[in-house]
Amino acid sequence: MINGWSQEHLAETTGLHRTFISLIERSECNISLDNVEKIADAFGLSVPELLGAPDAAAFGEKLLTMFNADKKREQS
Repeated sequence: MINGWSQEHLAETTGLHRTFISLIERSECNISLDNVEKIADAFGLSVPELLGAPDAAAFGEKLLTMFNADKKREQS
């Protein structure tokens, strides 16, 4: 568990049932966006952070840098 929390502690913090938390951990159920948001909020994270999504701004900057480098090579 993130932060060393038990399933019980996460369940209490989110208002979700402990057995549901267990099912989520084992990927044995579908989870709604509302419940993903509850879990993210409990950990003080955004949903993308919780899900390990890349930082969109950093990704965009890398793409722009690559694009600009390609254009410079073409102009040379």
